[in-house]
Amino acid sequence: MTAAVFSFQMAVSFDIHSTIWEVLMGNRFLAALVISTATAAALLHSGSAWATDTVRVRVAEYSAKTGPFFQELAKKFNAANPDIEVQIEHLPWPEMQQQLVSDISAGTAPDVSHMATRWMAGFAKDGALAPIEDLMSPAFADTFVPTYLDLQKQDGHTWGLPIAASARGLFYNKKLFDKAGIAKPPTTWDETFEAAKKIAALGDGVYGIGVQGRDLDTEGYWFYSLWTHGGSILGPDGKSGFASPEAVLATNNYLRMIKASVTQPGVTGASREDLQNLFAAGKMGMVLSGPWFNAQLAEQGKDVEYGINRIPVATTEATYGVTDTIAVLESSKVKPQAMKFLEFIFNKENRLEFGKLEGFVPVLKAESTEPFFTENPKMSVFLEMGPLAKFAPLFPRWEEMADGLKTELSRIYSGEVSAEEGLKQAAAKMDAILAEDQ
Repeated sequence: MTAAVFSFQMAVSFDIHSTIWEVLMGNRFLAALVISTATAAALLHSGSAWATDTVRVRVAEYSAKTGPFFQELAKKFNAANPDIEVQIEHLPWPEMQQQLVSDISAGTAPDVSHMATRWMAGFAKDGALAPIEDLMSPAFADTFVPTYLDLQKQDGHTWGLPIAASARGLFYNKKLFDKAGIAKPPTTWDETFEAAKKIAALGDGVYGIGVQGRDLDTEGYWFYSLWTHGGSILGPDGKSGFASPEAVLATNNYLRMIKASVTQPGVTGASREDLQNLFAAGKMGMVLSGPWFNAQLAEQGKDVEYGINRIPVATTEATYGVTDTIAVLESSKVKPQAMKFLEFIFNKENRLEFGKLEGFVPVLKAESTEPFFTENPKMSVFLEMGPLAKFAPLFPRWEEMADGLKTELSRIYSGEVSAEEGLKQAAAKMDAILAEDQ
C-alpha cells in the first residue's frame, strides 16, 4: 500500500468516525472529499499514479505483432492492478539469449524473461531463475496441458511456464505439385526425394525442398531426419547419439538432396527464414516448418496454395516438438507481482488470442477444444502430431552441444567432410561436455 493511499484511507476513516470533524469542516470537507474520491478513481483507472511495484517483462518477437500484443496486455493489466506497473520490453529472438546473459551478469536482468526452453536448464543451474511452484496455485498449474508444463520441471522445481509450443510438419506447394505431376504429398523420405527432383526440374528458379544449414534451429532441421530414421540425441548408454548408424543415414538423406541439386543453392548459408521466404514466394516445393508459418503465409504468401502433411518417414514416425518458456528471475524483488501478471497472460482469453495471432498450438487444456485448432486443417495437423513429438534434451550446456553439431553439419553439407567423420566429431564434443558435467 502506498503512503498516499494509506493517508487517503485514514482521512476517510477519520471523517466517518469523528462527529467533531464533521461539525468543524461541514459541507466544505464533504465537497473536497467528493473531488478527492473522483480524482482517486480517475487515477486508479489510469493504472499508473499509485503504482509502487514495477515488473519488467521481456518478451521475444515471434513476429512484428508480438511486442504490440504484450504491450496491450500490460496496459489492461495495469488498469486493473493500480499497485503494479508492468513494463514490456521486446527483442528479436537472435538477441535474446546474449542480452539475458549480459543483463544477469550486470545485475540489470528483467523480473520476467522469455527464453527457449532448452536454455532454461542452464539458467536454472546457474541460479538465475526462481522456482515458481510455490508462487502459483495448484488450480492454475492444473490449467496446462501436462506435456508442456512438465517440460518446465527439473530437479524437483518448476522453472517457468510454456509460453509457446509447436510441432513441425511438411508444407507443400499444391500448384508446383500439380505442375510436376505429383498426385499426393509424400509420406516417406524416398517419395520426398522423388517429388523434389520433379519440382526442381520445372526450372525457372524453383527448388524442390529446402534444407537449412545456418542459424537458429539448424540442428532441429536435422532432427526431423534423425528421429524419422530411428535415431536419437542420446544413446541408451547415456552417450551422444550423433554418430549412430541411424544418424549417418539421416544425414545422408539430406546429402543426396543437396548433391542432386534439388534443394536451394547455398544450403550452409540458408536460415529458417530464408527457406520460409522462398516458399512464401512460390519458389520452393516443400519445406519443414511449424504452425507459426501459417501466419507468415497469410500475409506474405497469399498466392501460394499449400497443404501441410506429417514429417516424411524412413523407419519411425516423429516430429520435433518445441516449447519456449517465460520465467521469473531469481534477482526479482517482485516475484508475487510477476506471477500475477503471468497468470493474467495465461488466462484462456489471452492465450487464445495469442495462439491465433502467432499460430502456436494450445498449452492450456481449455484451448485444445477450440474450433480454431480442431476444425482448421492447417492447425489440426499439428495437434495430431503432438503425441509423436520429441524434444531437445534439457542439458545445462545443450547449446554448446548443439553448436558443435551445427558446425559439423555445415562441414558435411558443404562436402568438406563425410557424414561419418563430421558426426563423429560432433558426438565427441557432446560426450566431452557430458563427462565434464558429471
